[in-house]
Formats: sequence, structure tokens, C-alpha cells
Amino acid sequence: MSGATSIGAAIAWPFLLPGNLVCGALGLPQSEYSDLIRMLINSLVWTVLGVIFVALAA
Repeated sequence: MSGATSIGAAIAWPFLLPGNLVCGALGLPQSEYSDLIRMLINSLVWTVLGVIFVALAA
């Protein structure tokens, strides 16, 4: 089952997508630094969307 995707990876994919797109657009190779950039972008995107959602819901 080397080609099979785990359920956890399938669930996490949409949440990791913004960082993956940015790293791909910047042409960053797979390294520890690209992981940090990916984490930063994902944190920023999901925090901003969460704040907007809460502001609209209030």
C-alpha cells in the first residue's frame, strides 16, 4: 500500500494547501526552511479567515 494516501493526510491536505501553493510559487525546495515558510503562511491564512468569520458572525 505504498501508493495509498492515509486518511489523516487527506483530511490535512486542504488546511496545508495555502502554504504549499506559496512555497510552490516561490520555487522553494523541500527543506526545513520551506517547512517554516509553509507553517507561517498557513498560520496567517487560517488566523485571518478565523478573525473574519468571527467578526461576521458577531
